[in-house]
Amino acid sequence: MQKLKTILFDMDGVVIDSERLHLRAMGLTLEQHGIEYTESFLNGYVGRSDESFFGYVHKNMDDSHSVEELIDEKNAFFEELIKELQYVDGFTDFIRRIKRMNLQTGLVTSSSLFTVQKVDKQRDVTSFFDIVITEEDSLKHKPNPEPYLLALEHLKAEGKSTLIIEDSINGIIAGKAAGCKVAGITTSFNAKTLEDAGADYVIERFSELDIGNGKS
Repeated sequence: MQKLKTILFDMDGVVIDSERLHLRAMGLTLEQHGIEYTESFLNGYVGRSDESFFGYVHKNMDDSHSVEELIDEKNAFFEELIKELQYVDGFTDFIRRIKRMNLQTGLVTSSSLFTVQKVDKQRDVTSFFDIVITEEDSLKHKPNPEPYLLALEHLKAEGKSTLIIEDSINGIIAGKAAGCKVAGITTSFNAKTLEDAGADYVIERFSELDIGNGKS
């Protein structure tokens, strides 16, 4: 890898420990309408947008409620759960260290602007980043690389000098397709799953990422 200049982060499961909260809010939304589901079905949408999840639900499971209505209900559940929100262990030390190294940083999430704003009220997440890309900023979403390509464009960054940190299969696929190196962190999936998805590195914690010399 060329000298590292930019690090892009997924949000849920990478910056904040929120994947479980999103999945619970999605499950509660289905439960209140009597829609049966499995945990593996929910897990299949880790790293993907609410629009894609509820779009599938509306088309294949229950079309009596609009996608927009289901998303609004999910957001209401998430807002109740969000008070449990914490940073992923080691993130704050890591982000402060890379900012001291003058590396560019970006947050690239499949979550909506609504969710990011709610998270910000709890943890002031966006203050760490030079750019924030949310669900509304791109027409296509992970596993499509468009969100990451958009971040690279705005930061005037190159894939060959950029590291992406992801926790999901879909995010890793998107990051690799954007031409970047990708580190998978095992907050949502095990190491083999992340390796099989194409991660260049797999870590359990941020302290395992060696960027002391500006390389990874």
